[in-house]
Amino acid sequence: MTEPIYQSTDGFTIDLSRQARAPKGRPVLKVLRQLDRTQWWSPERLAGEQFRFLERLLTHARQMTDYYAGRLLPVGPLNAERLRQGAWENVPILPRSDVNEFGEQMLAPSVPDGHGNYFPIFTSGTTGRPIKLIRTRLALCYWSAFTIRDHLWHNRDLQGLFASIRTSAKGQAMYPNGDRYRTWGGSDNVFKTGPSIGLNINSTISEMVEWVQRNDPDYLLTHPTVVASLTRHCEDRGIRFGNLKEIITLSEILPHDLRDNVTDVLGVRLSDMYSGREVGYMALQCPDHPHYHVMGEGVYLEVLDDSDQQVGIGQTGRVVVTTLHNFAMPLIRYEIGDFAEVGAPCPCGRGLPVLTRIHGRKQNVLSLPTGETRWTLLSSEDIRAFMALAPVRQYQFAQIGPDAIEIRLAVLRALTRDEENALSSWTQSKFAYPFRISFSYADELSRSKAGKFQDFVSVLT
Repeated sequence: MTEPIYQSTDGFTIDLSRQARAPKGRPVLKVLRQLDRTQWWSPERLAGEQFRFLERLLTHARQMTDYYAGRLLPVGPLNAERLRQGAWENVPILPRSDVNEFGEQMLAPSVPDGHGNYFPIFTSGTTGRPIKLIRTRLALCYWSAFTIRDHLWHNRDLQGLFASIRTSAKGQAMYPNGDRYRTWGGSDNVFKTGPSIGLNINSTISEMVEWVQRNDPDYLLTHPTVVASLTRHCEDRGIRFGNLKEIITLSEILPHDLRDNVTDVLGVRLSDMYSGREVGYMALQCPDHPHYHVMGEGVYLEVLDDSDQQVGIGQTGRVVVTTLHNFAMPLIRYEIGDFAEVGAPCPCGRGLPVLTRIHGRKQNVLSLPTGETRWTLLSSEDIRAFMALAPVRQYQFAQIGPDAIEIRLAVLRALTRDEENALSSWTQSKFAYPFRISFSYADELSRSKAGKFQDFVSVLT
């Protein structure tokens, strides 16, 4: 029988008499109770449990899939302690191209009891053509549990109105009305929630602001580039949203100063999350600090240098992730394409690994002709200074050659030669190199099919 109250060790309490009566919510609630305990485990205990999962995952993958049968032979006996003591490093890195090319060979014809049915998913194709993956009901169960963990960690009122500006599907959630739903989704099989609303991310900033003002939600989920534009728009016009308590961001790189900007201008907090459609949640923002906790109960996440060795605290490397619960199509040491910085253990007491910052993908790296590379990391202050030089609505910097940058713009009117020169000088100064600058113009700078937008891209990687 379901207990009438769910109370986490953090002190979050939810009345389960409001629980939805869907049977499929019970496994999620069971996982959620487990997560409530495991978040406080020591790093050593958590790592031990992860390698026990990895032993089972690798054994299954070797026995059940054509792709891993030969790939895992050099690893030797798949014993958890052997893996932890160094054998794990013999497991080859899985490139995204292999998932595209050998996906069918990675599919297991069956999974252990309790893992449930198969469900297909498609990635957004940010780093290339989209890929098709298969996951199980158990993997989806963990996805839902991590969604709820995020709500609980940030003490959200589940009965509030949840708004999202996220979908980019043509004709869906269009301004002025957007779409309306009975629940938040993802949580309603476990807990009753309030309603949610959605607006297409291709709406104009003015339309987004008006829509949020009119609907007055408690929470807003969207991409960082949208939040940055909303914040600038509201600051220029002295706008605040009456009932808004928190903005939640995902999918794009979060500028380092955007949290403070949102708090100063809009008077609300901002929390970020790190996820990938093919692997699920990788990290959630700590409820007490701005850094991220890796969802160690769902993924084994490594941050590696160019020699495939784990980097230390304060260092940046490539993110390589293994999904612990998707036995249908195992992703083992999958190089997702992102870079991240490793953080020190968190003073909040959770033993989950820490990432200080997510830097983004290879195509977000500026390359100098000298061979040096650097992250552009454009701040809100940088962009405000850039846009003050000319009547710019949208911008994107694209490195199109070793010493060449194209500034892509949507503008309110045609720019003068002096304005273009000022933008060129600003760009050369910001990127600390006398790049050759060219301009291209469009009525609107488009987002990806998944609604993502990057303010800097490189065609060199």
